[in-house]
Amino acid sequence: MAKATHDLNGELAHVLVCAGTIFEWLKTTPEQWKVQIDALVRSVGGVGVRWLSIYPYSGNASAIERTAICNSIVSVFGGQRSGDRVSVIAEHGLIVVVDTCADGQERFVNAVAQLSSSQAIDEEKLAATLLTPASGEPDLVLVLGVPTQVPESLMWELAYSELVFLNVPWLQCDVEHIQMAIGDFQRRDRRFGGVDS
Repeated sequence: MAKATHDLNGELAHVLVCAGTIFEWLKTTPEQWKVQIDALVRSVGGVGVRWLSIYPYSGNASAIERTAICNSIVSVFGGQRSGDRVSVIAEHGLIVVVDTCADGQERFVNAVAQLSSSQAIDEEKLAATLLTPASGEPDLVLVLGVPTQVPESLMWELAYSELVFLNVPWLQCDVEHIQMAIGDFQRRDRRFGGVDS
C-alpha cells in the first residue's frame, strides 16, 4: 500500500465505517438507512472528510440481496449504483460510498478482474479500483464490533489506516460515537509503519 496516498500532516480525508452484518443490512429499512447515513455525514462533515465509505462487518449475500440493499439506499438518497456499491454526494460535497460486499477477498478478486489483462497491474491501479471513487485509502477505519476481531470485509484497507473499535450495534451508532472515534484518531501519532528515530 502506498503511503503517498495519505496526507502525512494528519488530515482526516477518508473515513471507512465497518458496521452491521449483511443480515442486519437486509433488515434495515430505507428510513433507517437515511437516519444512519445522515448521522455519519453530520459526524464527519465538520472535520474536512471528503470520502465516507460504509462496509458491512460480515455475512454473505446473494446478488439479489445486494441489489435489494442498494435499492433501499437509492430510494432515500438517490445516488448512483455501480455493481455492489452505491455512491451518493452528500452535504458539502462529501462522497458517501456504501459497499454491500462483506468479503475483503472477494472485493480484491473483483478489482483485479476489472483491470484489463493487457495492462500491468500495480499497487496504484489496484488501490484506485478497490477504493473508487475515493482517491486514497482510509485514514480512519471505525469498526462497530468487538475489538478482538478484525472484520472479514476488511483487507486492503488496513495497511496504513488507524483502527478504532466501538462495541456499538449498527443502528445504535450516532453522531456522538463517531465524534469520539474521530477524537481518538486525532490524538494518535501516525507513523505509517515507521518508527521513531
